[in-house]
Amino acid sequence: MGKIKKERKRLHEQIKEQQHVQGSSKTGKERRRAEEDTFIDEKLSKKILAQARRQEEDLLKETDGSHSGAKPKLKQPGSKHIKLGGASAAADSDSDNDEADKHLFDNFALMEKTIMEINDEDENDIRKFMNPNPKQRRTLADIITEKLAEKKTAMTEMMSDVHIEEEIDETVKEHFIKIGEVLSHYRSGKLPKGFKAIPSFPNWQQLLELTKPENWTAASVYAGTRIFVSNLPKYQFKDFCSLVLLPRIRDDIVEYKRLNFHLFQALHKSIYKPGDFYEGIVLPLCESGDCTLREATIVAGVVSQTSIPVGYSAAALILISKMEYNGANSIFMRTILNKKYSLPLSAIDAVVEHFMRFMDVDEKMPVLWHQCLLTLAQRYKNDLTKQQKSQILKLINIHDHHEITPEIRREITQSKRCRGDPEIEDEDMSSV
Repeated sequence: MGKIKKERKRLHEQIKEQQHVQGSSKTGKERRRAEEDTFIDEKLSKKILAQARRQEEDLLKETDGSHSGAKPKLKQPGSKHIKLGGASAAADSDSDNDEADKHLFDNFALMEKTIMEINDEDENDIRKFMNPNPKQRRTLADIITEKLAEKKTAMTEMMSDVHIEEEIDETVKEHFIKIGEVLSHYRSGKLPKGFKAIPSFPNWQQLLELTKPENWTAASVYAGTRIFVSNLPKYQFKDFCSLVLLPRIRDDIVEYKRLNFHLFQALHKSIYKPGDFYEGIVLPLCESGDCTLREATIVAGVVSQTSIPVGYSAAALILISKMEYNGANSIFMRTILNKKYSLPLSAIDAVVEHFMRFMDVDEKMPVLWHQCLLTLAQRYKNDLTKQQKSQILKLINIHDHHEITPEIRREITQSKRCRGDPEIEDEDMSSV
């Protein structure tokens, strides 16, 4: 009998178990002003709608005039709805897509610039903290087959009287194998209808395996990510991330030393479900023990460029801080800390405890470790207790970096506020 893996609690469940969240630093006046700014009065809203209609009519004039030379057909007065297939809707959609693509391309260029700045010294530093006996890198097909077998075994042991895996008809198998052949050379255009329907089946993983994701093109991976992130049942998209997206991204980086733009788009799209993104991409990458600096930098770059709710990031921060250390952990922790969240105090305490575990470590820590500690001091120095600050000062006496350590010491010693110090808070308020 194989062991049934103990499932990790969902990220939002992790954060609900934590204690209090930091109070907002905004004053009452600022909060009232922010609330007032969220409402638009009736006159202003009418003006906005009228201006939008005029712009739409101008757009129709330009479109019809440029193509046919005929007089443009304006909307009939009193018509309230725009047809979804109309020229204006298509133009608006194309404009939105162009802006989104431009934004993604700019982010992609920024990420590539960051990758180019990776030097051999940093690579060697992070390699020291990798798993000394890493498993041989397997193919994507091996990973999918193994994970499906593990899940089937676990479910069979839990529900021995239930028929878990449905037998797939030969005709159906052939159909999905042919879909896989299409996806192996897909570049753009329409996708097979059967592929779009896969997420609606309970045994979607079996059907997905028949399409052989290891042979998909990068464009197919992006198209598949868009379909599965929107249509898979709750909490199941993380399986797609860990089965298909993550192994494909790692293989691509290993082979080309960079990431294909379609895979970069897929990574961005997967954050549509942030909990599944963290559980299917970031946490397995940190747990692997052989995550390279290049892989961590690329995925962390996507995290830094995307808006993610604080609850998911805080829970991920807590889980990463409790893992066995490797250089990739510092990159992801630093990225989350740099997003300047109003983090729960339990998340800040978990990060401090993470660093305190290195008090008895004699080995020289990499620059990434010192940078992460500096980010903690810069962003959350006023949320640390006096005891935590004194512990950090002791820690940097043990692990010193000639450039970064003085900055950490300055941030800690010059911060006047401490968490749980009402006297200092009262003095600050009285001085105001």
